[in-house]
Amino acid sequence: MDQIKQYLQRNWLKLGLVAVVIFIAVKKDLSFKLHLNSPNPVEQIEGPATPVQQPSKSTNTERFSENKQQESVSDAAIASFDFTPGTSGRKKLHAYDQLIQIEVAVIQKYIDRFDQVVINEREKFGIPSSIILANALLHSQAGTTKWSAKNSNNHFALPCTSDWRGATKNDGSSCLRLYENAWTSFRDHSLYITTGAFTGLTKYSSTDYKNWANGLEANGFLKEPELAKQLIRTIEKYELYRLDD
Repeated sequence: MDQIKQYLQRNWLKLGLVAVVIFIAVKKDLSFKLHLNSPNPVEQIEGPATPVQQPSKSTNTERFSENKQQESVSDAAIASFDFTPGTSGRKKLHAYDQLIQIEVAVIQKYIDRFDQVVINEREKFGIPSSIILANALLHSQAGTTKWSAKNSNNHFALPCTSDWRGATKNDGSSCLRLYENAWTSFRDHSLYITTGAFTGLTKYSSTDYKNWANGLEANGFLKEPELAKQLIRTIEKYELYRLDD
């Protein structure tokens, strides 16, 4: 024991240095192991930290809003039978194709609402009831278009003309006739397609919906491609010809 005590007294400085070295080594090893076990290891990079710029939520919202405006079909476009979506490369939808996507119950309700109106118009003006109702179904999309049917009571998208003295509704790019009620719209439609450029159609009978359909297209009732075909398809799909008897 005396020898050990004398050895420690003579070599205490060396032993102290060895203990310090061992302590540092153990500490580094422990730190390294803890670093490896960390759930989110972060690499230390010398130099000033560069702040990470977070994406702006408001920017994404504005872009989405703009895209929605470009891709949505405006009521003015529907009223003029332009169902072309804003995104290029998509096939243009005709009015008939748009119509048959509406719930059958909505279409039937529209037919039931105006069947007697179109019968009265046929008896007064000689226009097939089927033509009147098919025209209304296509142009107003069974009364669902806000800008024309709902807000203007214009179920045929009849445009403003130089001889029109009634109220109008203008969205900046299109002008439609504005009516007090739906019945006025149907009456004006009857006057519209039996006068002027359409006077010749009155030679056809009130049951000859095919010649009336062809005549409306030939005389330029709006600019929908294959309007006659669409009118005939609408009449035959929903059996509107029954209203001509």
